[in-house]
Amino acid sequence: MKKIYRFSTGESFEAENFLEVQKILHDHEQYLQNYQELFESKDDSEYVARGNGFCDSKFSDSFLEGQMDKYQQKVNELKVFAKQALRADIKMLKKQHTAEQLGEQSQRILQKLEQTKDFQQADKVMIYSALPDEVQTAGFLKKWCNKKQLILPTVVGDDIVPVALTATTIFKEGDFHIMEPQNAPYDGDFDLMIVPGVAFDRLGNRLGRGRGYYDRFLAKHLSVKRIGICFDFQLVDEIPTEPTDIKMHAIISL
Repeated sequence: MKKIYRFSTGESFEAENFLEVQKILHDHEQYLQNYQELFESKDDSEYVARGNGFCDSKFSDSFLEGQMDKYQQKVNELKVFAKQALRADIKMLKKQHTAEQLGEQSQRILQKLEQTKDFQQADKVMIYSALPDEVQTAGFLKKWCNKKQLILPTVVGDDIVPVALTATTIFKEGDFHIMEPQNAPYDGDFDLMIVPGVAFDRLGNRLGRGRGYYDRFLAKHLSVKRIGICFDFQLVDEIPTEPTDIKMHAIISL
């Protein structure tokens, strides 16, 4: 079923899924690049095209600047649309899997994590208490809580506050229905961070839930190895990115 997407200018288009929105995004990124190249070929306040349908044409400063502004705004809005579409696609794909299937995938994914040198050599590991639609970590936390120092995220205001897990930790449901540990904040260092996401791509880019909690937290710990874990249908070829997005060093899926 196609959805209508509307630009702030009032223009609109229809698309059925993420790939259709992504195609329109790529087209507009190419238009923007074309005008930027024209702008950079300035000669006496005029711009002479070198292809891309503009051969032998000349443009004023104000025209090209206006076109660049227009397409930059559309690209920015299309990135938002594309992320919305990808989240919707992933949600639909998850519904096609039973809880048992997702649980079995979770076990296999976490077994692959355990086999990595990064995990085997790490003593202080930040991981997470999973939502129902994420790679399930409950058994993993129980297995490793006495063998490694595990640190879990809690959300306070607009920020992630890490909390160390112990055998006696009490959990309470947080604002986003995540079971959060109630220990004091952890102020030590990290050897490894295991990061959930709505989707990841093969270049290490991550799509979260749109609030930026993880990106803000990870930006404070850029020297720490970051591994994203996800179900097979959450791994895509390309995710639209912003300068504030933090890449993963590796992705583990099936």
